[in-house]
Amino acid sequence: MRRFLIAPLLLLTAPLVAQRFYFERLDVQNGLPSSNVYCVVQDSSGLVWLGTEDGLVSFDGRDRVGIRAYGTEDGTAPKGVRCLLIDRDGRFWAGHTGGGLTVRSGRTFSTLTLPGEALTSDVTALVQDGDGAVWVTTMGQGALRISAISAEGAPTVDRFGSDQGLLDHVVDAVHFRDGTLAFLEDGGTLKRWDPATKRFASLEWNGLEDVLGISALYEDSDGRRWLGTQGSGAFVLDPRTGQVVNYSTANGLPSDFVMCFGEDATGQVWVGTWGGGAAVIGLNGVRRHYHPGNGLESLLIRRITRDREGNMLLATNDYGLNIFKGERFLNLLEQDGLLDQQVWAVLEDRSGRIWFGTDGGVSILDPRVQGTGMIKNLQTVRTSRVRVLAEDASGNVWVGSETNGLVELDPVAFQPVPHPDLDVLIPRGKVTALAVGQPGELYIGTITGLRRYAAGAPPMVYTEEDGVPTTPVTALYRDDKGSIWVGSKDKGITRIDNGRAQRVDLGRAFSPTAFVQDATGRLWVGTRSQGLMLLSNGKEERAYTQVDGLLDNTVRSLLRDAKGHLWIGTVGGLNSWRPDQEGFLSYTERSGFIGVEAKPGAACLTRAGDLWFGTARGATRVVPDQGDGAPTPPIVALRGLSVNLEDRPLEQDLSLGHSERSIRIHYGTVSLSDPGAVRYSTLLEGLDRDWQPLTVATEAFFPALPPGNYTFRVKSINRAGLWSAPASLTFTVLPPWYRSWWFYTALTAFIALVLFSWVKVRERQLRMRNQILERRVEERTEEVRAQSREIEHQKGRIEDLLLNILPKEISEELKDKGKATARRHDAVTVLFTDMKGFTKAAEKMSPEELVTELDECFIHFDEIVGRYGIEKIKTIGDSYMCASGVPVADPHHAVKCVLAALEVRDLMDEWRRQREARGKVPWILRIGVHTGPVVAGVVGKRKFAYDIWGDTVNTASRMESSGEPGEVNVSGSTYALIKDRFECVHRGQVEAKNKGAIDMYFVRRIKAEHSADKDGTRPNERFLKELGVASAVEQLA
Repeated sequence: MRRFLIAPLLLLTAPLVAQRFYFERLDVQNGLPSSNVYCVVQDSSGLVWLGTEDGLVSFDGRDRVGIRAYGTEDGTAPKGVRCLLIDRDGRFWAGHTGGGLTVRSGRTFSTLTLPGEALTSDVTALVQDGDGAVWVTTMGQGALRISAISAEGAPTVDRFGSDQGLLDHVVDAVHFRDGTLAFLEDGGTLKRWDPATKRFASLEWNGLEDVLGISALYEDSDGRRWLGTQGSGAFVLDPRTGQVVNYSTANGLPSDFVMCFGEDATGQVWVGTWGGGAAVIGLNGVRRHYHPGNGLESLLIRRITRDREGNMLLATNDYGLNIFKGERFLNLLEQDGLLDQQVWAVLEDRSGRIWFGTDGGVSILDPRVQGTGMIKNLQTVRTSRVRVLAEDASGNVWVGSETNGLVELDPVAFQPVPHPDLDVLIPRGKVTALAVGQPGELYIGTITGLRRYAAGAPPMVYTEEDGVPTTPVTALYRDDKGSIWVGSKDKGITRIDNGRAQRVDLGRAFSPTAFVQDATGRLWVGTRSQGLMLLSNGKEERAYTQVDGLLDNTVRSLLRDAKGHLWIGTVGGLNSWRPDQEGFLSYTERSGFIGVEAKPGAACLTRAGDLWFGTARGATRVVPDQGDGAPTPPIVALRGLSVNLEDRPLEQDLSLGHSERSIRIHYGTVSLSDPGAVRYSTLLEGLDRDWQPLTVATEAFFPALPPGNYTFRVKSINRAGLWSAPASLTFTVLPPWYRSWWFYTALTAFIALVLFSWVKVRERQLRMRNQILERRVEERTEEVRAQSREIEHQKGRIEDLLLNILPKEISEELKDKGKATARRHDAVTVLFTDMKGFTKAAEKMSPEELVTELDECFIHFDEIVGRYGIEKIKTIGDSYMCASGVPVADPHHAVKCVLAALEVRDLMDEWRRQREARGKVPWILRIGVHTGPVVAGVVGKRKFAYDIWGDTVNTASRMESSGEPGEVNVSGSTYALIKDRFECVHRGQVEAKNKGAIDMYFVRRIKAEHSADKDGTRPNERFLKELGVASAVEQLA
């Protein structure tokens, strides 16, 4: 029996504790060129633009891959960017240190060149007035007003300085709602532009006349004017009441040096300070201070902006861009006082303290205590590797561990209450789940099934006979009616009522991991790898998986908040089910749920309505009412286009050539609230029938689009389940000329003309044939008599002719047996030729002339192939086919065949030149050669013809058709046999019809050491002798 000593608990106080809000940081480690960010703005497509000490940057929310820096090579001005503006026409402006001005219209950047004196001073502010003109303030050259930019990029500029009542050093400019254009001079004085006098006058507001050292100027959504100072904090003036309020370190502001202001979605004003971080001012004064101790990385804030989703973007002097995503998530980490970052169990006791079970022991958070004593830690052998926590009816807390069984703790003195009889109930001391039943009753999950423990009663071990599986218990839950729900590994669910167990049969094996009951009494069941189930009256009503919006199909914990919303902790993040919307919200690391992986059963709902989740990285408190009050639909935008791997401008109705078929389209949605939760669906009208499944990919690739008209559409969905309006791009891939409508029209007309002509010619031929037949009937009678006399004479000629038609071996076999057996030849080289231009030439020649010239050509071919002992197989029209290595095997079959091919090529080159000299259409030859096995012989009973069959023949034909005019195209197998005697050029893998890719080579010439001429077309005597070929002597195959 395993025994444990009851040792006093070691009670420690954590050295520090803080509520750690989630700020996402974007700095040089993520790809920014500098951590000093001057300004930030978001454009209409959602892109976030940053002005940094080292230049302009855009950010699309995708961490490092979404950051792009721009430089002079992109068209921007050099040096850092101090201020940004997107004007009412959608143009993007950037003001640089050193005086540069960058303007982006559409997708093109340009550097603005001003007439007159060059702009060399730092640009400090960009603001657009009511007339649409853009004002540029500088530190050294006063202010400039750019009223227009011509189509050629030349601006119309007015300059203002001391002559008009404005200092040359201007820090900032703001355009107020009442039309006032205010300027903040270096030194802290305010000026306003008077369009009537074209001069600047002092700007005075009642109640703020004595404010000195002004450093920032702002107007909130209620029309209140805010002044930041360098030593007196912030002042706010309500023009409607004339009331002025000062916020300083005396009433909660962290620093009296105010750099900037911003406003969140709730109307609260954020104050960015120099040296004190950021503060939030609500109706009752300063309500929150953000600093490095509670999540904000920097104390030096330069600019505060709100994005379209309500996130606050804080540009800092030393930690890049900090993105605040709301107070929904507060994280408690090991550095905040937890004993270990792995939090396996969470419990709120009746006094409101939060207990966290970790590998290092139990940490207790008391929200009522502020400062050092807010967290207490319990460390003993019995409270290490904690996996479950539960509070019984008496207020004692039960702690179950992975190795040390179950222990009861007094929540006041934190002393263990001994229970020696518990040790024998728990195999290997491993508690897997825990639930409190009736007063004094505990249900304990172990690795061998369920145990019931009640004070004053004998413990009960549930067995298969009792209806409870003896596999490890994975989850325990007591519902509102007192029923105990038991999840068993691979055995599903068991329900226990009044001590009686009953299996819940859902027809399949699964492992429940968590239970929770909703307001209607239905039971939600989390599972391992099978998502989320909804049971009603013991029957499965619905199942939810990643397809429906879950972040992962392995669910670890379930909670129901005070509004009835279901919260689901998974190994991939946190989901929230909204019954009124029938959809899931998603929260991942970049939305503030930094632990990502929820721990099994580690979740609790506090009396205050907050939710606590134990994760692989500390504990996270969720405030359900914070954020997502009115989710904003996302915006999806097309970011880029490449055609055949080359970038193209994004233009609608783009027309592409027939060879421009490889299309890649880039798109994206900027959702800083949770970039990882964004999914996309695409549709290519003209190719797809329906929208494609959801994906995280931000590009669509179409490698080989056929000709046609296309419209590409893409839409995105955010974590709130809201879809964006689709973005689209229309383009056309044109067909080749031979597939165009005009070509088809001309071809149809030509075919119709040919058919008509053929019919007429055929009619004339039939009339003539009838006349000829009448005459031939008489002639045939006499011919029959003459033929009988010629039979004997012809017999000898027939035998000679048979030898010309068939190889001698085949001829002899036919005469002896009456038939010839086809034979396999393993090493044969087949040569195909075809005339290019034959059809054109034939159209311009009479049939007799055509046949005469073709006969002359093939006679030369016969002489060449006969000289090398190559068997002529057949001619088909203008095609010529022969084979080397049949019917008698020849070790030099490939070499001889290629030598013949070179001679044929040389012959046709000479013939082409002769025909061109005579003004005739040239015949240009394509030659294809392939080596392999064939079957050769004679088939059938009539009109014997020696022929060859097999894939080698087909491949040789494809070598000819895949070749080039005037070239000898050989396959890889032929090349392997001839490469030592010939110079060849590798063509690579060439696609052949019905053959796929074939390795092909062009034979250029005979190598010099084997050639009898400088062109390498004729073999020398030594080469011929090696082949056993006598010069100028025909050899029969």
